[in-house]
Order: sequence, then structure tokens, then C-alpha cells
Amino acid sequence: MNKLLSANFMRLKKDKILWISLVFMFAAGIFFPVMRYMDMKQTGTINQIDRGFFGCALFIGIIMAVFCSLFVGTEYSDGTIRNKIIVGQNRNAIYLANFVACAVVSLVMCITFFIPYLCIGIPLLGFFHMAVKMVVLFVLAVFLLSLAFSSVYTLISMLSHNKTMTAVVCILLFFGFLLTGAMLNRMLEAPETIPSYMVGENGETEMEEMQNPKYLEGTKREVIQSLYDFIPGGQAIQCASLEAVNLPLFPLYSLIIILSTTGIGLLFFQKKDLK
Repeated sequence: MNKLLSANFMRLKKDKILWISLVFMFAAGIFFPVMRYMDMKQTGTINQIDRGFFGCALFIGIIMAVFCSLFVGTEYSDGTIRNKIIVGQNRNAIYLANFVACAVVSLVMCITFFIPYLCIGIPLLGFFHMAVKMVVLFVLAVFLLSLAFSSVYTLISMLSHNKTMTAVVCILLFFGFLLTGAMLNRMLEAPETIPSYMVGENGETEMEEMQNPKYLEGTKREVIQSLYDFIPGGQAIQCASLEAVNLPLFPLYSLIIILSTTGIGLLFFQKKDLK
């Protein structure tokens, strides 16, 4: 396992996709607070550092989709995985070594965004307005969310030979997560009542509030909210917008995703025919 991890980290030092992604996250960490400060000066509105600080929750999903699929896919295209097994390496160790490498990269990506954002954002926009406890919870949620994304993408990448197809599937899956999250958010934000307009006897238009048939309540609302909190796309949207209803549950849901996808990956990779 140690040799596999060492080999993976040696590869990371020369990985162009990794370095391009790090530059992007670092630049984004500089760009967003500067733009918020410029907007504050032009419009006179008060922009807090809180807004936008956790925007990397959206970036990390697409970046890791590309990185994981290409990093693992290269091992298939070069025949590296097959060679590792031929020389006696354990399949579980190979899988876990690749997951650990992707997981470490995802955490480094988040940190690469957070550090410049803090260094530039605090002098320009001030310190966080939310409680420190909430900041810590959001950071923990984003870190574990990035690991959950890496776990899902590692599962797909380790079970597919075709590097290009794997990259396409991972990217489409991310947008599927995001679209599903947006749809669930729209369902939950439906107002309880909607205005209804009618013409009275005197010909004047009158407005009254009527029950919105699309408003969710009771058990149905709880189920939709739980699903919205569980899927990575829903977590990413809520972290980026700072509108998480059940934030303390996010790390638990991410851990469930990590453990379940890793377990499934280990099981199927054991049976995979490496041609």
C-alpha cells in the first residue's frame, strides 16, 4: 500500500491537470473577493466575506470529475493497473491507493481556494459575520463533500477502461447531481400561497391569496428535504448559497456516500476482468 501511495504521489507532481486545476482554484480564490469589493465600491452595498467563500463547493465537483477520470484512466490506458496486479499487488490496495490520491487532491483544491480568499477577503471585506461555529461546520461539510465527489468518481473510473468515456460520464454525473439539486430546491422553495386575480362585479380586478398546489408539506416535504441534503449536488448548492437547513447532517451524509461507494468499488473491482 505504501509503495502504491508513493507512486501515486510521484505521479501527482508531474500531473498537468492537477497543476492547471490548482492555478484555477487559486485564481478563483483571488478573483471572487476582489470582484465583491469592487462591486461594493461601485454600488455602495455591503458585501460580506461569507457570501462566496464556500463557492468552491460547486467548483470542486466538476474539477474532480475531470481529474479523477483522467488520473485513474491513464493507469488503464498505460497498462499500469494490470502490471501492478501481475507483480503481486493486492486489488484492494490498488483501489484504495487511487482513492486516497484523489481524496488528498480534492482537499488540497479546497484549501487552495480558501487561503487566498481569506488573505484577500478579510482585509477588503472584513471578517465573517456568521458565528465561528457555523464557519467550521461549513468548512467541514465542504471538505467531506469534496471527498464524496472523489469517492464517486473513483468508483466510476476504476470500473471503466475507457478514459474518455469515463471523463464524459463523470462530468455528466456532476451536472446531473447539480440539476437534481436545483430541482429539489425549487420544489422546497415553492410558496405556501399564490396570488389569484379575479374580476369583481364592478369590473375591478381583485386579488386574493389561494393555496399553492405545489407547496410541499408533511412527510413529502421531509423526504424531499432529506434527499436534497443527501445528494452531493444539493449539498453543493446549499453550501455555496449558505442556505443549509440541516448543515450538521451534511458530514454524516457525505461519509455514508464515501463508505458505500468505496465498498461497492472494492467489491466490483475484485471481480473486474482486466484485459
